[in-house]
Amino acid sequence: MKTKLLTLILAFFAISASAQSLTLAELQNFCRLSNWQTANDNLTRKGWEFHGSSKGDYDHYASIEFAYSKSGWNGDYATAWLTLYIDGSKVEKVWYQAPKNTFNVIKNSLAANGYKRTDNEIKDGDISTFYTSKSFDIILTNSTVDTQYGGQGAAYGITISRKN
Repeated sequence: MKTKLLTLILAFFAISASAQSLTLAELQNFCRLSNWQTANDNLTRKGWEFHGSSKGDYDHYASIEFAYSKSGWNGDYATAWLTLYIDGSKVEKVWYQAPKNTFNVIKNSLAANGYKRTDNEIKDGDISTFYTSKSFDIILTNSTVDTQYGGQGAAYGITISRKN
């Protein structure tokens, strides 16, 4: 009985931990979608919460923002963030602020998935590295952000956009 209970608890934590960790394949699949509702359904099924949206206009994509494990104390903080950028109903670009380990897994898988590094950039407060493949462009960004409890911490961003 104890073994079954322990297995059940470990499975719950494994599923919970993997829900925030999106893979490169999932990000690419989101970017291929002709209907943003599919991404919305997949993310909410994995425990992501809707956080906000903007309609967009002639010069700007519409966007839908999701958070994973938002802070109950302050809803501006979460374990992970994801924004879909939409033209019509088609997802054109995805931004994912990932946990460090997920960011590193994706970064280390780029070459094996056909991406080549093309450029890099240093700005005040962040560094970016640019990659390209036949179908997508990716920007990996390391930056500093304010933390929930004061001070600053590191943030790891992945922006993937489809090539037209």
